[in-house]
Amino acid sequence: MTVPPDLSIDPAAETPPAPAVMAPPVAATDDAGPGPDDLSAIRDVVLKAYPDVVPDLVRGDSAAALLASVEPARAAYARIRATIQADTAPVATNTPIPAIPAGGGTPLPVDPDHLPSSEKIRRGLVTGRNRS
Repeated sequence: MTVPPDLSIDPAAETPPAPAVMAPPVAATDDAGPGPDDLSAIRDVVLKAYPDVVPDLVRGDSAAALLASVEPARAAYARIRATIQADTAPVATNTPIPAIPAGGGTPLPVDPDHLPSSEKIRRGLVTGRNRS
């Protein structure tokens, strides 16, 4: 068996270097800050801890920015709540509620000149039936 010249092993040739051992990937340090998934988890915790905030105003690109946005969001919530309570507050009036008597009272007098002819005929027929 013959070995092709390009694949022959020359003992005088340099030995190939050992393959480099790859180091495992380094996890992000605290200097890099939390990732987007971590920020959304932190934001969810902040919103649960502070239910009296406007959720759209709690935002930031770091945990410190999220926590710093809590106070302005609470102030906005307080202003909105005060406005709504002022708009829905009952207005006190000193005018008494008019008394409506129970029952029908006396019938109002009717001027026959102002009644339409169909109403006059209807009333006449009812009165005629009652007399018979």
